[in-house]
Amino acid sequence: MQGLLSWWDGVELWLSGLGFVVQTIIVMPVVLVLAYVIALVIDTILGNGMRLLRRVRHADRPQE
Repeated sequence: MQGLLSWWDGVELWLSGLGFVVQTIIVMPVVLVLAYVIALVIDTILGNGMRLLRRVRHADRPQE
């Protein structure tokens, strides 16, 4: 764990020494990919939850 933290500190120090435009060019693709992956995970969880709720509601209805 200490090695990972040390590496991250080095990356952070290197990135903070760059100019704003260069920082933006480097950081934005990472942030966009991360946001996309998080959105996919949330969409999958909510979609499965809605599907489960629909099944439960249909199972509770009396059969005609």
